[in-house]
Amino acid sequence: MSFEIEDAGTDKRRHPRHPVLFSGTLHQDDMSTDCIIKDISASGARIVTERPVARDRDFILDIDRAGLFTSRLVWREDNRLGMTFLHDPDSVAQRIGAAWGLPT
Repeated sequence: MSFEIEDAGTDKRRHPRHPVLFSGTLHQDDMSTDCIIKDISASGARIVTERPVARDRDFILDIDRAGLFTSRLVWREDNRLGMTFLHDPDSVAQRIGAAWGLPT
């Protein structure tokens, strides 16, 4: 009898993350707040913000030089947020690649 042990350190993300340090703005309902994008991929981003974001409503992440991304909160820990983009990952990859020269 043999068992395969899955490597717990394996990154299972569909798209590679790129560490960045860019500014942006979150827009949700009538609230807007500045944020810092800490990493980004074609499917989402990790950001730091001073104001909370409601879990049950989508929001717009306005990223300097890359544009507007409709997003959904996936996780929140204190002032750190993980989000998924509600756009086609290929178009997101092209936009972030064009804005910052990141590999797509």
